[in-house]
Amino acid sequence: MRGYGEGFLRPYRVLDLCDHRGLLAGHMLAQMGADVVQVEPERGNPARQLAPFAPDWPDGDQSLFWATYAAGKRSIVVDPGREEALWERLLQSADLLIESFTPAQGRPSWLDPRVLAERHPHLIHVSITPFGLEGSKHDWPDSEITLWAAGGPLWLTRGHDDRPLRISVPQAYLHAGATAASAALIALADRTRTGLGQHVDLAVVQTLSQCTLGAVLAEGVAHADFVPRRKAGDDHVVDLSGSGSITRKSKWTVSDGLAEMHLGIGLAAGPASNKLMTWMRDEGWFHPTFSNWDWSTLHEKILAGDVSEADLDAVRAWVQSFLATRHKDELVGVAIQRGVRIAPILTVADLAESPQLAARDFIDTINGPFGPYRMPGAFARGCPDGFVQPRPAPRLGEHDAEVRDEWLAGRRSLPAPAVAHNMSDRPLEGLKVLDLAWVVAGPLMGRTLADFGAAVVRVESSRRVETARVMGPFPHGQYDVQQSALFETCNAGKLGLSLDLSKEPARDVVRDLVRWADVLVESFTPGQMAKWNLSYEELRAINPELVMVSTSLSGQDGPNARYSGYGNHGAALSGFQYIVGGTDGRLVGPYGPYTDFVAPRFGLAALLAALDYRRRTGKGCHLDISQVEAGVQFLAPQIAACSVTGEIQGAVGNRDALMAPHGVFRAAGDDQWIAIAVENDGQWRDLALLMGGASLERDERFATAQMRRAHVDDLEAIVEDWTAARDVQWLEQSLRRCGIPAHRVQSIYGMGADPQMREREHLVRVDHPLSGTAMIEAAPFRLSRTPARYELCAPPYGRDNDRVLRGILGYGKDRLDALATADALA
Repeated sequence: MRGYGEGFLRPYRVLDLCDHRGLLAGHMLAQMGADVVQVEPERGNPARQLAPFAPDWPDGDQSLFWATYAAGKRSIVVDPGREEALWERLLQSADLLIESFTPAQGRPSWLDPRVLAERHPHLIHVSITPFGLEGSKHDWPDSEITLWAAGGPLWLTRGHDDRPLRISVPQAYLHAGATAASAALIALADRTRTGLGQHVDLAVVQTLSQCTLGAVLAEGVAHADFVPRRKAGDDHVVDLSGSGSITRKSKWTVSDGLAEMHLGIGLAAGPASNKLMTWMRDEGWFHPTFSNWDWSTLHEKILAGDVSEADLDAVRAWVQSFLATRHKDELVGVAIQRGVRIAPILTVADLAESPQLAARDFIDTINGPFGPYRMPGAFARGCPDGFVQPRPAPRLGEHDAEVRDEWLAGRRSLPAPAVAHNMSDRPLEGLKVLDLAWVVAGPLMGRTLADFGAAVVRVESSRRVETARVMGPFPHGQYDVQQSALFETCNAGKLGLSLDLSKEPARDVVRDLVRWADVLVESFTPGQMAKWNLSYEELRAINPELVMVSTSLSGQDGPNARYSGYGNHGAALSGFQYIVGGTDGRLVGPYGPYTDFVAPRFGLAALLAALDYRRRTGKGCHLDISQVEAGVQFLAPQIAACSVTGEIQGAVGNRDALMAPHGVFRAAGDDQWIAIAVENDGQWRDLALLMGGASLERDERFATAQMRRAHVDDLEAIVEDWTAARDVQWLEQSLRRCGIPAHRVQSIYGMGADPQMREREHLVRVDHPLSGTAMIEAAPFRLSRTPARYELCAPPYGRDNDRVLRGILGYGKDRLDALATADALA
C-alpha cells in the first residue's frame, strides 16, 4: 500500500486564484503538502461549471473537473477589489500567489506584478496566461483548441481525412498548470537564497510547442519536409519515428479490443519489428517473404522501389490476421518477454481495473460530500513523506472561518532579504546533477535545471546511441547523431561525459559523481541500475542526502515494471490512444510519445519539492516517476466520471461537450486551417452575423448551445463553407475583433515567423562546434529577477570529459590512463 506523510511542502501557503487555466498547479502543490487556499468570487470559480458532470450531485457541485483538480485545497470567498485590507493580510501571510486572469478578460489592478513586488517582496507571484503578459497576441481570446492550434501539436495530429485533430479532452491548460508548479518551486529555491520573491510569467502556448517532439525546430535548422505529409499519388511516405504518427497505421484489432504497435522501420524502430516476426514464426505464422525481411534496413528498399506500397499493405494484412487471434491482457507480457513494441489500448474503464495501477495503489477513492469518486493519487512514489492523504475538493467558501483564523492570527515569520554581495542571479546555482537519462522524459528535467543555473553532468556512450540523437530534425536534413535538434533541446546547458556503463571502471566514475551530486536522474529499464550495483540503496550508502529520480514507462514496481516501449505505448497504457480520432470512430492517437511530454512536468515538480524538503530535513529520497501514471493525471476528470456514472470517454473529433461550433475548419489555400471555439450564445450571434447576416443569426436550429450541439453536423458544414473561401489571416483578425477564440493551425514551418513566439524569444540559437549554431526551445516561463540563460549547446560525445574528470572529480593521470586502458571512456 502507498503511504502518505506530512508532505514535502508542508511549511508553505499558497493563494490560488486560477480558473481552469491553472487549477492543476495548486492541486499539485496541495498533493505535496502545501496549504493551498482557493480564493473564489461569490458566484464560485468558473471551473465548477466544467464537464464531465455527476448528474446526481447538487447543482453547482456537479463538475468532476473541479472535484479532481481542486482536490486537496481549501476554499474561501473574497473579493480582493472590495476587501482590500483582507486581501493585503492574506498576501502578507502567503508564500505563493498563482493566478490565471487573462489580458483579454482584463486583469485587475490588484494583480499588478510591480505593485505586489513592492508591497510584498517575499511573495512569489505566478501568472498563467494564454500567450504571456507581453507580445502582440497577449490579449487574444483563448480556448483549449485555439491554443493547441497556436502551439504546433494540432498541425501534427491528423485524422484519416487529413484534418488536424485535438485530444478529445482538454489538455493545453494542464500542461501549463503542471509547468507552473515547477516554475513556482524554482522561484522558491531562489527565495531560500535571497529572501526575495519574484514574478513568474508563464505562456500556455509555449508549453504546447514542447509537445511536438522537436518538430518546431525543423524550420530553424533548415530540415525541409521533416514531418512529411501523405498526398495524393505519394506512395513512399516512410515513418521512422517508431510511433506511427505520420502514417496513422499503428492501431490494430485484437480479439477483445485494440492494440498500439507501429511496424517500425529503420535502425531505431526496425529491430522491434524483427522481433514481431520472430514471435509470429514461433506461433506458427510463417510467410516466405515477409518473415525474412530485415526491418532495420527496409526503408532503403522502399525508397529504392524494391518494396511497394502494395507489399506493405499485404504485410499489414498478414500481421492483422495474426493479431486478431490475440488478447489485450497478453500484450504487455509479450512486450516484456520478447521485446515487441506493442501495448493494449486502454480505456478509462480499463485503467480503473489495471493490475499495474492496482499493484502500485495509484487510484484513490475520495469520499466527497455528495458521494465517493475515484481519481489518480500521488504523482511520484518512493518517498512516503512527500505526499499527503488526499481530501475532496472544497465546497464554495467551505473554509472561510478556519482560513481566516489560521492565516490572519498574528504576523507570520517571513524570509528576510539577503545582504550578500555578488550573489548569483541563477536560482539553482550550486545544485549538482548527475543525468543518466535518455530520450525526452528524463533529459527535459535536467535541461530545465541547467537553464536556471544547476551544474548538470550528462553521461552517455557513443556505443549505444541515444534515441533522441537519431530522431532529428537535423541541419539541412543531413543525418548526424551529433547534431539532432531534438537532442539539443533536451540537453542544452549540460556537461557531457562519455562512459561505457557496461564497464565496471565506468561505474566507479558514476559512484564518484554520486558523492559529488545532489541529484541523480535516470531512465533505464527498472532493474538495470541494480544489475550494475547502482541501486538507490547502494548509492544512498555513498551519499545519504542524494535525491534520485527514476523515470520509466510504468514505474519501478508492479507486474508491468519491466515493460519497455516508446511514449506512444505509454499513451496507449494511459488511455490517450483511445481518445484521439474522428467522429467516425477511427482512432489515430496523439502525435509522438505523448506521455514523454507530460511526465517531466510532474517529475520536475516532485524533484524540486524533494530538494526543498532535503534542505530543511537533511533527508534524501528516491522518486519513482511512471510516465503512464503522469499521463493518467491528465485524465483525472474522466477517471472520476467513469467511477461515478460509468461514462467511458471516447474520441469525438474536435467537438466539445459544451461548446458549438468548436472545431478545425478549412481555410482558403493548401493545408490552411482555422480553429474556432464559440463559448456562448452571444459569441454565436456575432459569428452568425459575420458569416451570413440576420437570417443565420435567427435560425432556430442554432439559437442555444444545446440546439447547436443537436444540429452540429449542419452547423459545421455551414461554418466550413464560409471559412473555406476565406484567407486564414482575415479569419483570425475578424473573429478576434468579435471576441471569439480563433487561431490558425500553426504549421511547424511557420513557428519562427509567429510574432508572439518571436517576441517571447521561444526559439533560441546557441553556438555549436559542428553546425555553427544550434536551435533550442526556451523555457515557457520567465522569472522577473532570475531568468533562464542559454549559454551552452548540448554536448557532442566526450566534449567535457576533461572538465568533469579532472576539474570536478580531481582525477590525475594514473586514473585517466586506467580508464583509457579499460576502454571505459567511449
